[in-house]
Amino acid sequence: MSFFQSLGSSEISYDSYIDSIVAGTLTPQYTGISALKNSDILTATSIIAGDISRFPLIKKDINGDIVHDEDINYLLNVKATTNASARTWKFAMAVNAILTGNSFSRILRDPKTGKALQFQFFKPSETTVEETNEHEIIYTFFDTLTGKTVKCRSDDVIHWKFFSHDTILGRSPLLSLANEIDLQNGGLNTLIKFFKDGFSSGILTMKGASLSGEARKRARQDFEKMREGSKGGSPLVFDSTMEYTPLEIDTNVLQLITSNNFSTAQIAKALRVPSYKLAVNSPNQSVAQLMEDYVTNDLPFYFDAITSELGLKVFDSSDRRKFHFEFDTRSITGRNVDEIIKLV
Repeated sequence: MSFFQSLGSSEISYDSYIDSIVAGTLTPQYTGISALKNSDILTATSIIAGDISRFPLIKKDINGDIVHDEDINYLLNVKATTNASARTWKFAMAVNAILTGNSFSRILRDPKTGKALQFQFFKPSETTVEETNEHEIIYTFFDTLTGKTVKCRSDDVIHWKFFSHDTILGRSPLLSLANEIDLQNGGLNTLIKFFKDGFSSGILTMKGASLSGEARKRARQDFEKMREGSKGGSPLVFDSTMEYTPLEIDTNVLQLITSNNFSTAQIAKALRVPSYKLAVNSPNQSVAQLMEDYVTNDLPFYFDAITSELGLKVFDSSDRRKFHFEFDTRSITGRNVDEIIKLV
């Protein structure tokens, strides 16, 4: 039985059903471009995608020596597509891989030599992934501008996925952050309501009257209707039969909302971003130490997935045995002049 799933489809497949159980809803939530409404998600995604796009990709041999290849350098570090730079292409690929779990680009090859010349980027919503009965992966791309459909084998597709449980499709880390994002949104909505209304709930007393349950309900509805359209600080008008006593607000609750860094720390942890970059206090280390630890221990989670995919798709079968790709992070991890002098 073949596996077939359109990443832009609203139909529930086996994998999206698993996602819905994790998210607690019928469809996956908190993923895709809409997740960028959360400032912490936006910041963390920008940091990771920015680091992936700013570090150049270099070609090395099996001994670890850098091999200068003008064509490879031009494709991966200068211009990757017909209308975008390599930096923009890598940034867009990383953003989609984080937010949706997958990012795709079709490889345009030289018809004579088979070498990769350019990449053609497609959004996940324009891509369908199919596994045939022979376990061959087929990608179908739909060009929304021309209306044409293109089918490609996996050898001609760059597919970035940082987390995968089936080797076919990736899964976004945002699926595990539903509760944290809910907590943040709930706190912000509470603050917005407080500053918008100017006061909280209160007690409305009807003088000299014994009201039934239905009458109390009607009085509350009339009071709420009176407040419609009012802004913080607007006066309230009562007659002699009514008395309103506002409930005091516990300012400690508001302080807890504004000072709560739990959700931000969880987002940083799930996306492998140092907490200090999201304005959360970090261990007693210098920024240089934290940055070096981030580049050395956290970014390889993303780097290795990218370089292994590029090496498999850009190199031919013979070059794969002799060369590999690496991100050049020497600007961060390399020794400075003072360290070299001390070593000497």
